[in-house]
Amino acid sequence: MNKKNPIKKLSLQWRLTLIITLLMTITCVLMYFFISRSAVTGIEDLGDYVVRINKTDSTPITFNINPSTLFSGLSDQVQATKDQFRVRSIIATGIIILLSSICTYFISRRALQPLRSLSNEVNKIEAQNLSESLEVPDTNDEISHLTGSFNKMLSRLDEAFTAQKQFSASAAHELRTPLAVMQTNLEVFARKKEPSTDEYLELFSMIQEQTGRLSHLAEILLDMTGIQTIKRSETFSLAELTDEVLCDLTSIAEQKQIKLIQEDGDCTITGSYLLLYRAVYNLVENAIKYNHPGGKVTVNIQQKKSLLNAAVSPAPADCAFIEVSDTGIGISPEYQEKIFTPFFRVDKSRSRAMGGAGLGLALVNEIARQHGGEVKVLKSDKNGSTIALILPL
Repeated sequence: MNKKNPIKKLSLQWRLTLIITLLMTITCVLMYFFISRSAVTGIEDLGDYVVRINKTDSTPITFNINPSTLFSGLSDQVQATKDQFRVRSIIATGIIILLSSICTYFISRRALQPLRSLSNEVNKIEAQNLSESLEVPDTNDEISHLTGSFNKMLSRLDEAFTAQKQFSASAAHELRTPLAVMQTNLEVFARKKEPSTDEYLELFSMIQEQTGRLSHLAEILLDMTGIQTIKRSETFSLAELTDEVLCDLTSIAEQKQIKLIQEDGDCTITGSYLLLYRAVYNLVENAIKYNHPGGKVTVNIQQKKSLLNAAVSPAPADCAFIEVSDTGIGISPEYQEKIFTPFFRVDKSRSRAMGGAGLGLALVNEIARQHGGEVKVLKSDKNGSTIALILPL
């Protein structure tokens, strides 16, 4: 059984006090032994005096005199002096350590006061007040840097919570709509005394259509929540991936008389084949849905320089561009960034008639972000649109 270190249970103030006290104790003890040893050795060296007589034009006479023979009791006095010096040194060392420890405790308490204030402010933060930033001390020290970093984290959390709330509200609305349609039709059908066969078939058809919408929406929601857990370490050809997507969408394109074209060009990338397949599939499927009969969808893969994230990479980097072009209805300039947000539809009635949930391009955007890339509209007018999935190489 692992025993917990009791030191870790102490406050930071007490830990700082104990550590500094330990260091000062070691320093004082070492100084005590050094000074005491030097002083005692110096006293012991006074055992003999050398007397030197030097007269002019004569040989100097030198002889040793033992002070003990001249002064009785000198040895006892020297020993008493040494003992007294040791005792006073020990007492002085203890007093210095004690006073230093007390001063360290109160100085560390004052030094850690901004940290306590920050802790109290952090404890007041809840989901409802994430947008309120903490006051940054005008000290330019570690506490002010920590407060600034914490404010940035709060800002990111606030944006994430806001997006999550909007996503949850939109998802609830999308789930409620088919349920409300089924409930209303079932209530109307229940009032009929003798429903006909055609009415039964109409009811079953409606239920089948609405449950299909619910199933499709649930599938996309599960895809979006599970993106982060999928590994992104495979290396593969984007041309082969795109070719597979176009083959799978051939039947849908033929129903709308849309021609699918894959131009020459390829890039090898490292990521999740499953996720990027889904992203390209959604882009091409979307281009087919909102195209004119007899139109075409063209996929072009090429390598270019692009500035993906200025905060991480301030210089343009090599990127793979998967450009999906169509000859459809185009996208208005004011909607070209909004189409990648969850549940957004330019034409809600038309999107629902086509079975769309407003999550296809949002899923593409999330997959691109998970791979360190982005998706954006390169151009769009009445002659069609070009959307690019940009991925770092």
